[in-house]
Amino acid sequence: MLFDENDKGICVIDLDTLMPGYFISDLGDMFRTYLCAVSEEETDFSAISVRPNIYKAIVNGYLKGAGNMLSRDESDQIYYAGLFMIYMQALRFLTDFINDDVYYGAKYPLHNYNRATNQIKLLEDYLQKKELLQIGINN
Repeated sequence: MLFDENDKGICVIDLDTLMPGYFISDLGDMFRTYLCAVSEEETDFSAISVRPNIYKAIVNGYLKGAGNMLSRDESDQIYYAGLFMIYMQALRFLTDFINDDVYYGAKYPLHNYNRATNQIKLLEDYLQKKELLQIGINN
């Protein structure tokens, strides 16, 4: 919800956050959104790369806030959260492109194809930097 200065609800801004979810989805989407300095709209694919310092800040901040909420098995899957969500979003964009852009819509003819390619490039860099990302993580 978006609230005004009197804590009165103005409007719903993200229905996904109204239901119980899994940390893999929430953390993975945070990785997908913030690890790269450019957005999923970027078509200069050479500009797409994972920023290890941002990954580490997200993980350490999340673990600090989560406290004992995550089991050991769950905390062992933090890296997987990024793999899962980046890959899933690439597939969703590609599927929408193949299905004539009926879900996300498109602003230009190859819009969802380009967004799928963007996410695949992000996934490739995420995979290449796995060891670097996991150095110094407090889990």
